[in-house]
Amino acid sequence: MSSFDNNKGPVLAFFCNWAPYRCLLDLGKSGRSLPRPIHPVKVMCAGRVDASILLYAFEKGVEGVMVIGCKEKECRYGPGPQHTKKMEEHMRGLMGVLGLEPERFSAMNYASSDTDRLFMDIISFLHSISQLDRSPLARGG
Repeated sequence: MSSFDNNKGPVLAFFCNWAPYRCLLDLGKSGRSLPRPIHPVKVMCAGRVDASILLYAFEKGVEGVMVIGCKEKECRYGPGPQHTKKMEEHMRGLMGVLGLEPERFSAMNYASSDTDRLFMDIISFLHSISQLDRSPLARGG
């Protein structure tokens, strides 16, 4: 799957409870699982994930963070995708100030039928991270 360096820290993936989490469950039903460095975190809405939480995760040594939300028409909370987009813009600005590469963060939206696309995007994200040095915010890094 991925040639992720075992000496690197984990990658957090915040999954919205609805369409993206359904995709995650469908991955399991199909016999596929998330690669080892991915640590899923289920949230009620990706739009509720705040940049301060993501920065704290980087401070604690994660190599990357994904925020995986619903597509606009599948959002149960209405403005979730718009809030995620604003948070993504804010997060990208903060990452630049902190010296974190933009490849370490991804915010994506999925329909409940996008299981294969989700899996491929996660593999692609891990591949991008594997090309980077250890996070400059990781302890001892």
